[in-house]
Amino acid sequence: MKIKLIVLMEEPNDVLLEAQLALVDGAVDYTGQPAVRSKSGYWKSAWFIIGVEVAERVSYYGIQGNLISYLTGPLQQSTATAAENVNIWAGTASLLPLFGTRIVNIISYASFHHQI
Repeated sequence: MKIKLIVLMEEPNDVLLEAQLALVDGAVDYTGQPAVRSKSGYWKSAWFIIGVEVAERVSYYGIQGNLISYLTGPLQQSTATAAENVNIWAGTASLLPLFGTRIVNIISYASFHHQI
């Protein structure tokens, strides 16, 4: 195993190993070892986030389609009433994260200043 030395130009005595430069300060991987920049994050994380977002969108529209069928079928609502209820559900599902974010910001702001 070769270990390269990198000399920084600021001071002649500053010599770091390439492996040390590749570590992310304060970050660990799933095994608890220091995170190596070349083997974690970047597109591995991006593909996970993209996959989760696609699954979330599929489930959202799937529930929306099933909800209209449920409201017009077993609950015997008219199509217009079922569409109105589905639109209310979609609007609520879109706005709740904004309200939740506001509540969390208020709580975190209060607890931060309470600690000071």
